[in-house]
Amino acid sequence: MIYTVTLNPTLDITYVLEEISFGESVRAIEVCKSPGGKGINVSRALRAMGTDSIAVAMIGGHVGEEVLDLLHAEGLILQIAKIKNDTRTNVIVLGRRDNKELLIRAAGPAVEETETNHVTNLVFQVAQTPEIMVLSGSLPPGGKYDTYYSITMEGKARGSKVVIDCEGEPLRLGIGAAPYMIKPNLAELQELAGRKLDGEREIIEFSRTLNDKGVEIVVVSLGPRGALLVSGDTVLKGSVPKIIDDTVGAGDSMVAGLVTGIVQELPLEMVFQRGLAFSLSAVMNPGPGLTEPDTFAKAFPQVKVEEIKA
Repeated sequence: MIYTVTLNPTLDITYVLEEISFGESVRAIEVCKSPGGKGINVSRALRAMGTDSIAVAMIGGHVGEEVLDLLHAEGLILQIAKIKNDTRTNVIVLGRRDNKELLIRAAGPAVEETETNHVTNLVFQVAQTPEIMVLSGSLPPGGKYDTYYSITMEGKARGSKVVIDCEGEPLRLGIGAAPYMIKPNLAELQELAGRKLDGEREIIEFSRTLNDKGVEIVVVSLGPRGALLVSGDTVLKGSVPKIIDDTVGAGDSMVAGLVTGIVQELPLEMVFQRGLAFSLSAVMNPGPGLTEPDTFAKAFPQVKVEEIKA
């Protein structure tokens, strides 16, 4: 079974406009609400593609109850740790005509150590060892930076393959526990490196230093330029066609695709192709979409993966 862990979920409210502009009143063409948070989005993408997972999350207040209602409506399997403060709300503004997006992220509710301990206990006390555990997204205020490190160590001790998709200090500390896979974007990788990484060679060289620390697979998202996968001597470059600039949900969908490939024990090239196709599928969907079968079927043949020597 796949487990996803979301310590800072959100209610995402999306406003679709004809065009994003400032300094004047603008009427929204469409307004929609959806549950969010990176781990939750991974579970939602998996569910949309016919794969069940268990989504572990901290939820609080009236906003949290609305998030739970939306998750139940999508048929997700949940393990919830209740907290006293309200779950955060994010705002996404999409311009239909100019293909622009504006994402306003809230920091999240302040949490106490006992509350974060509750959610980690949910993970540690599961009867069946998770085959893959995805630790994804930001920590709420009050969350300890080494939370992902602790969960990774426990998961590995139980035989789980742990995937981390976050940024900053939680990612740096998490790498110290040698997770199976990480998926930073270029900015996050450069933050880890403490310097700008110029060109593919420098990205690959630094990714290999993470392999040397025990991270088996490093996938680096490069936006419209595709992605790189580095695993020891194997370096894969994936390219996708340029569709639109709306990338909301693309990274989480990529993680879902990579995870399904790992669960199916596919060759690394196929794992990577599935991840990229899941991501492209999300981009092809209008609004804050995730991957879904129809666009995945169109996306998969458009993804190109090649092995490069570096």
